Amino acid sequence: MKYTIAFMKLCLLAFTAIFLFACSMERSAENGNLVPSRGDSGEILLFMDSTKWEGELGKAVREVFSARLAGTLREERIFTLRYINPLALNDVLKSHRNIVMVTSLESSSKETRKLKSFYTEESLKTIEQTDSLFMLLKYEQFAKDQILLFLFSKTDQGLIKQLKANKERLQEIFNSAEVRRLSQRLYKAKEQTNISKQITEKHGFKVRIPFGYEQVVNEKSTDGKEGFLWHRLLDPEIDKSFFVAYKPYENQNQFEKDSIISWRNQICKKYLYGDPDNKESYVVTETLEPPVSKPLMVKGRYTMETRGLWKTNNISMGGSFISYVFTDNKKGRIYYAEGFVYAPSKMTKREYIRELQVILTSIE
Repeated sequence: MKYTIAFMKLCLLAFTAIFLFACSMERSAENGNLVPSRGDSGEILLFMDSTKWEGELGKAVREVFSARLAGTLREERIFTLRYINPLALNDVLKSHRNIVMVTSLESSSKETRKLKSFYTEESLKTIEQTDSLFMLLKYEQFAKDQILLFLFSKTDQGLIKQLKANKERLQEIFNSAEVRRLSQRLYKAKEQTNISKQITEKHGFKVRIPFGYEQVVNEKSTDGKEGFLWHRLLDPEIDKSFFVAYKPYENQNQFEKDSIISWRNQICKKYLYGDPDNKESYVVTETLEPPVSKPLMVKGRYTMETRGLWKTNNISMGGSFISYVFTDNKKGRIYYAEGFVYAPSKMTKREYIRELQVILTSIE
């Protein structure tokens, strides 16, 4: 996914501050010994003053990096945020894949002094004098494929204001990195390029299909205006599926959430059965926890992302889904692409949904 233009400007502003940081921050790669990054997918290590962590600033940080992930049954979090006292920072922790360091110059504690040691005197003076500069993003500082984000301000309230104003953009830094990492890992195994080619020849769009996903349905209307395909990876504990449907594009109203859910329900009732031998058992959208939609730019095209919960109409099964709606102006089509997961024995579904997100965003 691409950053918004506004956020790119924000990053460029932050990059201008790189020269302000202490020599101790030089990349290990320059010494030829950059180690592989550590940590689980979706995990972030957070370093900040312990008093600030327990206070209003810590709450604002958690609202960004530990926000609830929409479309999950157990109120999962967008990231697994792990607070660590700055005084505990060592080489092992420094090699983590995702790190956030939060510094407020209001504090003079030993912990804050440790965080300040990453800045030069000149940089600290700059932070004192400006409110517009609050972040610095560094790549592969201490380890391969690592993201290190500095968040700073002369006051708690100044940083809280920036966190609230840039919440989704800060989340996207790590979300897009995790999607990229997962994409590399997912397609490192044998990719089913022959099946992808067949889909392109029949339906006129491309989708990258990882190893293990099997075709369930692949059909196209006689006039070629509508189509549907469904692929599934089934193992004893996790059932992952993605499907793509398309029809003629009519107007912008088709991007409204009610219209999207209505179309989804039509598709599911026609194709997705809880029990293949019982056509009265089909998938519906859970309404007690309403789906959440937001507009995005994916591969340069306007896209509506929706996250929600699904169930069978007899409530025998259920799980999470993520979907994308977008158009192909040349073909005059609108697409509905969804990934859904059924894994009742798994406490977290986040990374399975992220895998499906990788597949869906490969469509072009």
